[in-house]
Amino acid sequence: MSTPNRYACLRPLIPYAVRATRIAPLAIAAAAALLLTGGPALAGGMRMTDVVLLMRAAAVLIAVGAAFVLDDPAARTTEVVPVPRWLPRAVRGALAVLCAGCAWAGVVVCGTFATNPDERPLLPAGGLTLEAVALFSLVLALAALGVRLTPGGGGALAAPGTVLCVLVAVLLPLPDAARPFAQPLSQAWDTSRWTWAVALCAAAGTAVALCREPGPRA
Repeated sequence: MSTPNRYACLRPLIPYAVRATRIAPLAIAAAAALLLTGGPALAGGMRMTDVVLLMRAAAVLIAVGAAFVLDDPAARTTEVVPVPRWLPRAVRGALAVLCAGCAWAGVVVCGTFATNPDERPLLPAGGLTLEAVALFSLVLALAALGVRLTPGGGGALAAPGTVLCVLVAVLLPLPDAARPFAQPLSQAWDTSRWTWAVALCAAAGTAVALCREPGPRA
């Protein structure tokens, strides 16, 4: 099949992929994250360390909500299609990125207003955004792996896998310099940013690699 004919199905593919995406869990998680930070924003006057904890919890909620965006119950019936398999997954991922990005922007705004005015300039919104993006990339990587291992569903692996990774990172007795969830203004903060940057690159690369068409088997 020629390249122009192969990609002629993109126009009907995009609306189908958008309609078939399981966006409801992400929408519910985003609403919960906004409620989690919106209440303190109305009250205001919270300490920065408490706001950082709430924003991290909101980031985990949004990430876990995105665990089901790559699920495709009709995967068995759409194995032979005139477009690469990664295209509908890319559409689903782009929709999830858009929804999660809007939700996180609201969390940052709420977190800023919830922080004590004297500490607002110290709120590390950029560093927390790096954590949120890395967690989101980890979820997509686990979801793509789940889609590879189980036909049509990756959320059953991505959701508990992400929660397990977060619990291990929080509860594991690591040295202060190696803790990923370091406190702002601490000596381990800059080191933890590098840890999250490496995790982001690794997770994003893994997600892209797993979403590609699997190689032919002998």
